[in-house]
Amino acid sequence: MSHISGILILLLSYSFPIYADTIDLTKAPFAAIGDGTTDNREALGDALASLKAGDTLYVPPGNYRVSLNDKSLKIPVGVTLLGQSGKSKFSLESSQGAVKHRDFLKVSSDVTIEGISVERGADFPIVIFPVFGELSNVSLRNCTIAGNKTLYPEKYCHAIQVGVGNVKSLLLHGLEIRDCSFGLFQANNAVGSLESVLVERCLFVNNHASDLEFNSPRGKMNNITVRDCTFRDNLSQTASAGFAVGFANVKTGAVTNCHIRNYGSEALHVEDRSENIHLSGNTIVGGSMKQPNGVIMVVNDSKSVVIDSNYIDARPNGNRPHLILVTAGGKTFANPSGVAVTNNILSNGATTRTWYLQPGSGPEPSGNTVIPFEDSQKQGNL
Repeated sequence: MSHISGILILLLSYSFPIYADTIDLTKAPFAAIGDGTTDNREALGDALASLKAGDTLYVPPGNYRVSLNDKSLKIPVGVTLLGQSGKSKFSLESSQGAVKHRDFLKVSSDVTIEGISVERGADFPIVIFPVFGELSNVSLRNCTIAGNKTLYPEKYCHAIQVGVGNVKSLLLHGLEIRDCSFGLFQANNAVGSLESVLVERCLFVNNHASDLEFNSPRGKMNNITVRDCTFRDNLSQTASAGFAVGFANVKTGAVTNCHIRNYGSEALHVEDRSENIHLSGNTIVGGSMKQPNGVIMVVNDSKSVVIDSNYIDARPNGNRPHLILVTAGGKTFANPSGVAVTNNILSNGATTRTWYLQPGSGPEPSGNTVIPFEDSQKQGNL
């Protein structure tokens, strides 16, 4: 073999890197204008269509109006959508007013959305980020989603929806989701799967249904972790929603070190054959303020649930929920089993009840501190 032939073979066998590009949405040929008035739907669609795996679409500070239509926007595989947190904003409207459902941005595998603010600017039904299809490795980081449901109350606005297809590895980090319907939603009849979800350091405030509805009675959800998040001031008026975190048919889930304040419904809700669920280290002040159930509730054949080292402060409650309620949920449902209630601090309100644990649902509670209302008044400010 000649020296030149050897070099040629070596070059052919080497995988050269494909260099990624950073595309500025405001530069030619896309030339989006973040003045809050110009419709940037076409510019954003063209920019997204031009990207390849590894590319970044940069959204400079500005308010980019986008009038959504029947043609969905989609971020391609392997692409990053990057803005400056709190400064790079999309204001969403609809080309047909309140008539048509809209999606803002469908995601693909290996996608990161970072530092983007999204706000619904009119009363039309929308899912901001549909996480649909056969997907893996989707990350939303340091984004703000404002649904303006109080201002536009007629139509739903869900921040994130899952349950259509099979999704593996979803990260929600540092999000602020406010004034939406559901923060994360899955329909009862959805049959998709969701595996390996981490929600951390997020803020959920003034939402009108559940903040995180990991709801899969007909599908599959596995390995769901929620940690170090804040949930505040939920506005739901119904008993079937309005949870900070709801698990339904979830296998292996955890809510840890979260702060939850002022919820009309259960702060933490576990049902529909959920199994291996850990609720630990959470602080809950004023849960189940409107409903008569439990601040933490476990129902309907859920198994191996650990409720450990939580602090529940029920002094704001004027109604009669249990601080912890473990029950079948009706004559047609199987009892929960293997539910352990340990090492919690349970501070009663004037009319609340400490717990009801259905006989046979688990071992005797241990290590808990129960504070009667008369003594809890001495704890000071809420």
